[in-house]
Amino acid sequence: MHKSFYASGFLYHSPSQQILLQQLTSDTDAKLVMFRGKSHKGNDPQAVFQHCVEEALGVTVPASSIHPVYDYIHDKFGEQFIFYVEVAGATPKTYASKNKAEWFLLSKLSKRAMSEQTRHDIIIGERVIRSLLNSQM
Repeated sequence: MHKSFYASGFLYHSPSQQILLQQLTSDTDAKLVMFRGKSHKGNDPQAVFQHCVEEALGVTVPASSIHPVYDYIHDKFGEQFIFYVEVAGATPKTYASKNKAEWFLLSKLSKRAMSEQTRHDIIIGERVIRSLLNSQM
């Protein structure tokens, strides 16, 4: 029997240093969340994440543009895998989404409402991206 897990992440546009997140809106406020999918029988984490992004945005995401950030065990939800998708192009594209999806500057995220775990996952993702960019120089 396969244990279920979650695969989450965001889209990243390096020229503008922006990430694409979803906004869940309640009566009182809007909360930023990453794209997130739950595993199905035998799927690998990257495929689960790829499927959830494609379903949410209605686009095809090449597997080669998906990069791992890290994985961990969450107290409540179990095994979690975090990824990001590198988006090319001069200007980030606006996508139609079931939940509102919006681009945000990494430097402005500290003022936005999100869970502490989401904030932590984004910070780790940003560090991974920076270390990869620095190693390419």
